[in-house]
Amino acid sequence: MDEYTYYSVNISAKVKSEDGMFIRNFRDYKVTEYNELPDYEKIKSDVESMVKELKELREAEEMKPYTGPAILDPSVTGVIFHEAIGHRLEGERQKREESGQTFKDKVGEKVIPDFLTVIDDPTMRRFSGKSLFGYYRYDNEGIPGQRVVLIEDGILKNYLMSRTPIKGFNKSNGHGRSDGSPFQGDPVGRMSTLIIKSKKEFTYEELKNKLLEECRKQGKSYGFIIRRATGGATYTRRGGMQSFKETPILVYTVDVNTGEERLVRGVEIVGTPLSSIN
Repeated sequence: MDEYTYYSVNISAKVKSEDGMFIRNFRDYKVTEYNELPDYEKIKSDVESMVKELKELREAEEMKPYTGPAILDPSVTGVIFHEAIGHRLEGERQKREESGQTFKDKVGEKVIPDFLTVIDDPTMRRFSGKSLFGYYRYDNEGIPGQRVVLIEDGILKNYLMSRTPIKGFNKSNGHGRSDGSPFQGDPVGRMSTLIIKSKKEFTYEELKNKLLEECRKQGKSYGFIIRRATGGATYTRRGGMQSFKETPILVYTVDVNTGEERLVRGVEIVGTPLSSIN
């Protein structure tokens, strides 16, 4: 097992709107190399933009219940895949009686759209010039971290495995991890750096046009662009609702006729995992 030093700066603030809603905003910086931490001027600039967003959100219209198409920022998409897919591919969850076992015995089956591939790679140390929190050489059971293709072209291929075997998989693939807390004392199969690859790539403007096309197809007057969100939560136990939730912070409605973007507040992303991803 390796030891690593992590550096983190977390800034948050909240305001209360005239109608009593508390609105939160934040900036997070997480790195594994000290010299990657932002300097004073960068933090100052980010805090000023965070405060500006909060002032605008305080005056923004509260969103009424509505279901419609959306464009998600990469960070927002990452959280959804983490909650809706990642946790459900942890090896131990395929055998625990209390777990929902969403993907049990589904290896070789199509589980998400076929233009998507999902990979987990603890050996990936940097991305776009930045260090990654998910990097490690050995997991908490002494097994070398390994790049694992979990879903390829929509087809389930593998699980996040610790030393605990499950049906059809009797070896670890270097994903036995523990945070040392009372809730997760023993190492279990967990994510490291989750990577989502798509065969369909578009510019932002192309995506926005597709969003408007989809809105017209569904008879919707507007769609959403979700640019920032807080962390998510999911429920994977048997006997409960197999669902996940994410709370967006910066959400804009996009008018079908004009393409105009308007800031709103009070939006939540909720759904059942497979139907939402599909």
